[in-house]
Amino acid sequence: MSKRLKLAGTMGLGIVLLAVSIGYAFFQPFIPGAVCDAIPAQATFVHQADSLDELLQSPVCGQLDKALGAGNSLEALVASSGWFRRVAPSEVAVADLPLRYAGQTKSWAAVSWVGWRSPWLRWKLEHTRAEGLSLLGKHSAWPIWKYESPHIARGSSLVFALTDNLFIVCLSNNPSEIRTLLETYDNRILSANDIK
Repeated sequence: MSKRLKLAGTMGLGIVLLAVSIGYAFFQPFIPGAVCDAIPAQATFVHQADSLDELLQSPVCGQLDKALGAGNSLEALVASSGWFRRVAPSEVAVADLPLRYAGQTKSWAAVSWVGWRSPWLRWKLEHTRAEGLSLLGKHSAWPIWKYESPHIARGSSLVFALTDNLFIVCLSNNPSEIRTLLETYDNRILSANDIK
């Protein structure tokens, strides 16, 4: 094979790889209802909203405020940081997870569609030095972070992860609850979408 042909083949493969990478990073189509792919089928309550503003206007917001504790409100948290608008730009699902450990309060999960923003947000989080934010490691290749704040209810942990298209958050007494959501997303556990 001539050197020109090898060079042309290499350049052609390089262009295809670049096109696929750009397509993955910036042109992922929105999949309606995909937020429920990370909600386990055992969730006793699931509320789906088309936007963060719709969620803030729903009665579910009051229950989330109680779960946050210490007089916190989800609306005030959203207003205090631009991050919430970035991680919940469109469809959002909120669910309460079944009690897995006796004597603990119920766990809450929230999943939002971030689509093409996911790789960018993951990179941003991996390089941030924000106070109270720590990388816990990975589960099934998905990075998991924990956010610690004195304003969150005592004993509760706010843990979150980013997958290909979803931002997954868990407010629980047990930080490992996020793994249940990730395993549901990876189809190891039945999801709320599987039982529809």
